[in-house]
Amino acid sequence: MLQVEHLSVTYPDGTAAIAEVSFTVADGESVALIGANGAGKTSLMLSLVGVLPCKGTVTLDGISLSEATVPVIRQKAGLVFQDPDDQLFMPSLYDDLAFGLRNAGMAEAEIAPRINAVLAELGIERLRRRTTLKLSGGEKRMAALATVLVMEPTLMLLDEPTAFLDPKARRSLIHTLNALHETKLIATHDLAFAAQVCKRSIIIKEGRIFADGPSNTLLYDPVKMEEGGVEAIGADIAEGI
Repeated sequence: MLQVEHLSVTYPDGTAAIAEVSFTVADGESVALIGANGAGKTSLMLSLVGVLPCKGTVTLDGISLSEATVPVIRQKAGLVFQDPDDQLFMPSLYDDLAFGLRNAGMAEAEIAPRINAVLAELGIERLRRRTTLKLSGGEKRMAALATVLVMEPTLMLLDEPTAFLDPKARRSLIHTLNALHETKLIATHDLAFAAQVCKRSIIIKEGRIFADGPSNTLLYDPVKMEEGGVEAIGADIAEGI
């Protein structure tokens, strides 16, 4: 379980990115984080794993985030960046997946089965020895997801996962995420995607929680969404969901 209490993030220039944010994500829950550009979604994500310093309390599986516990929190919370190229840097996908496991001290005899299981789960075994420089956008997205899943996190943080994806790759991602049992917090502008993957949505406005409720009602409420700085899902989009 993720518990966030009175979380605030302030940039060095004094700008408040996140202000007094509190929420809980239950085990196995998938929650969408919605907001206009600059609302604070990415800042919130980064603060949850200690990349951005914050005030307040972040607790994951009973462990409170602190300077001493950052390594443990980052083992439990896997962050999938918006741009897969920020996550993939080794000569082959296998090496990318093995990187974190090797740093954690896992024996090579244990690494291979773990990697093979994740590749099979995502249906990308064919990419095992491919260089990520030659992968398509959809393949890179799955590869980045694999680098997080292989660490067996209890919480997955995904930042704009449908960015740069064509319709086929987007559908494949939706199917994959819905099949995963891990707890998920997903920052996205793609409201139709959010409605298909997350039963609950949190609207962030100017660094604060503006609304929190069921995706199947909140995301379709034109008045509430307009007040939150985001356009609601229209009937034309809803028909395609």
